[in-house]
Amino acid sequence: MKLFKWSILIAVVVFLLYPREQPFGEFEINDVSKAHYFVDSVSTDRYDDHANVEVSITGEIDSAATISYASLPENYGGYTYKLKKGDVNIFTQYDFYGGDKIWIKFEPKGSKKGKLKIKTQIH
Repeated sequence: MKLFKWSILIAVVVFLLYPREQPFGEFEINDVSKAHYFVDSVSTDRYDDHANVEVSITGEIDSAATISYASLPENYGGYTYKLKKGDVNIFTQYDFYGGDKIWIKFEPKGSKKGKLKIKTQIH
C-alpha cells in the first residue's frame, strides 16, 4: 500500500514539473496583394504579469510590403518591418504584460504573389 501511495505522489510531482508546450497563434497570408489584420486569440486568454513573446514570420513575396505587430495596451509603438522582394525570415522577441493583446498588420506595397506564415508564442 505504501508503494502505491508513493507511486501516486511521484506521478503527481512529475506531472506538475513536466514542461508543457505553450500555446501559439498561427496565421497565414495567402493573398499578399491585400491588407490583413489579425488579433492573436492566444494572447487574449493570457493574464501573466510579465512574459515574453516570440514572433516568427517566414515566407516569400514578389515585391515590397510592410508588416507591423505589437502588444497593446502596453507596447504602444509596435514593430514595423519593411519587406523586400524574396524570402522573408524574421524572428524576434519582446516583452508581454498582463492585459496585452498581440495584433499583426500586413500592408502590401506592390506585392501581388507570395505567401507568409506568422507564428506567435508566449512564454
